Amino acid sequence: MSQSHETDQPTPANTRNKPPPQWTRGFWSTFWRDPAHDARYMAPGPQKLNKVLEIIDSGKFNWKVYAVAASGFLASSYSLFATNVIKPAWYFVYKPCGRLNHDAGLAIDEVTLVGTAVGMLLGGHLADLWGRKKLYGLELATLIIATFGVVMASEGFMVTTSDDSNNNPASSSMDFYDWIVWWRFLLGIGIGAEYPLSAIIAAEWSSTKSRGRMLAGVYAMQAFARLLAPAVGLAAVGIARSLGRLPADNMDPDSNMSRLEIDKIWRATTGVVLIPAAIAVIFRLQIPETARFHSGIQGDIPKAIRSALHLYPQRKGSAAEVEVAKYLKERRATENNGGSAGSNKETDGGDTRHWYRKWFGGATKYLCNTRAGSDLVVISLLWLMMDILWYGISMESPAALATLWHDPSSSSSSAVAAGSSSSAERRAAAVTTQHCPEYDSWRTDPDQTKTISQILEQNAIRSMLVVSIGSLLGNFALVCIIDRFRRKRILIVTFVFLGVLFAITGSTLYASFQAGQSHLVTIIFFGVMHFFFTVGPKTVILILAVELFPTVYRGSFYGVAAATGKVGAITIRAIVGRTGNSEMALANRLLGFVGVSVLAALLCCLLPDVQRDAGTTQVEDGMESMSEEEDNSDTEQRESAESTPQQGQRTSTTSLWRAFIRPLENKTLEEIEPVLEVRVGYPS
Repeated sequence: MSQSHETDQPTPANTRNKPPPQWTRGFWSTFWRDPAHDARYMAPGPQKLNKVLEIIDSGKFNWKVYAVAASGFLASSYSLFATNVIKPAWYFVYKPCGRLNHDAGLAIDEVTLVGTAVGMLLGGHLADLWGRKKLYGLELATLIIATFGVVMASEGFMVTTSDDSNNNPASSSMDFYDWIVWWRFLLGIGIGAEYPLSAIIAAEWSSTKSRGRMLAGVYAMQAFARLLAPAVGLAAVGIARSLGRLPADNMDPDSNMSRLEIDKIWRATTGVVLIPAAIAVIFRLQIPETARFHSGIQGDIPKAIRSALHLYPQRKGSAAEVEVAKYLKERRATENNGGSAGSNKETDGGDTRHWYRKWFGGATKYLCNTRAGSDLVVISLLWLMMDILWYGISMESPAALATLWHDPSSSSSSAVAAGSSSSAERRAAAVTTQHCPEYDSWRTDPDQTKTISQILEQNAIRSMLVVSIGSLLGNFALVCIIDRFRRKRILIVTFVFLGVLFAITGSTLYASFQAGQSHLVTIIFFGVMHFFFTVGPKTVILILAVELFPTVYRGSFYGVAAATGKVGAITIRAIVGRTGNSEMALANRLLGFVGVSVLAALLCCLLPDVQRDAGTTQVEDGMESMSEEEDNSDTEQRESAESTPQQGQRTSTTSLWRAFIRPLENKTLEEIEPVLEVRVGYPS
């Protein structure tokens, strides 16, 4: 069993034991009781640490913790996915002629991903250094400021030039895309920091029994955001059209009224995220610091008990309260006899620097252990492969969706429709393409008669059908099975299924392209693919990343694994930007991803188990792999001897089913971490 000697942990800047200010208690008022008098008599130690964990594990699924973690993750996910909805509107309103190296979309995506990687590293490590509570609202405040910046971005003062009649951009005092790049980088930092914070809040404040469902539910907000973002964009276009401000037959690129309404639509779609973000900030300013941070990093067990009792108050007269009273009596007696009542320590800047040196020294020793180092390497590589696969299929890109929905067999009808447009519209489009080819980036559909409003509606509907539905169903399925199957097995099976789906989907796309037929079968397989993505690697890898590491390194190592994944996303996004999203390019990527999926499935075999059979003690769990064959053999013999010939077939089937789906229980976070002599370098 892994023993956690919390008194040996490095101690960053500490605060005195005192109740939080009255104004911060609002959301948690139903939990409020002041256990400071009790807690101050409880000296740190393994026995008292177990008491902290018992208090947390005494609770059920905590919906208030879920609301705090999920609301922030929903806001950050929406901010990320809304860009895919509004990009065509940017290109339509602000012509990207010659800007950002003639590829504004690629530049904006890459900068956002870089910012996300930076935010993951910073947010994770600062959560270990400063505490989870100090960052609870900081990353969302960054997201809110960056969102305001995106919504307010403009060209500044514009002057019409003589060349403007040829659809060249007018002279302006600012560049819209330069501002978007800056604000999207800052937004990426906020989004990236939210990943470790939401995961840590959910993992450290949830009971051991509900941890899997809690984390799966929090990450389900990502799928919900994929549905919400296009739905909001679709509603905004519908409202504008119902008010008569956006005629469906208005295609003229020079129509200032059309640009004005589209400009309002994308700003409204982006700004909606401020509502859940503000609510999440209010919630997080009132949630207490996690008990595991107090005990696992600060070494302050009394403060940990106080935080745990705030969130999980014990019923009067319960066994837990009786034990607390017993501890209270013992500690009072010890104090009256001249003993020490606690070990709360104040540190200054020098101590923090000393803590930093000890932290890095301890982290190095931790990672030098074969098991610990391999855990970080494996989960980082899996995240990298998962992001390569996810961003490689590009299904959140309007251009990729248009490729998938393109029906070559109807090209003749499109040509006829194109011929029916007015001569003025055709001349305007031709002049625009000649002087600014990037301007046509908003025309994601091969049918050139589509208006910008129709393009926005079309992209939103396609995204919901292909991406959102499968993702939501996958997250729902994962919540149902997360505690019935081992996480590692879920990953292996889903990666294998994804490999098969990549092969089938790539082949069907290639075949339909060669035959000049629609890609309906391919679209269905893409929906199934998104289901297996979210029921497996897209969610389970994120869950394991927060479960595998001890409290003192949890945020930092989660950030390292997540940032490694974004390196894969940045790389594959650049490749997609160069190769394009044509049928052949997409089919080739899908077929190439078969090998990546198989390699990822093999790599999953190196992951440790974070669950055990229900009713199995930790010692028994450690010997399980040694005696599994003997136990199975004894069980089969016993069942064979007790069963009658008539019941034999039914009993055998039941035994196989129970062997396949055995009741599982989560290990505590403290049990999952490797047994290491990690803390020898820490100050005693």
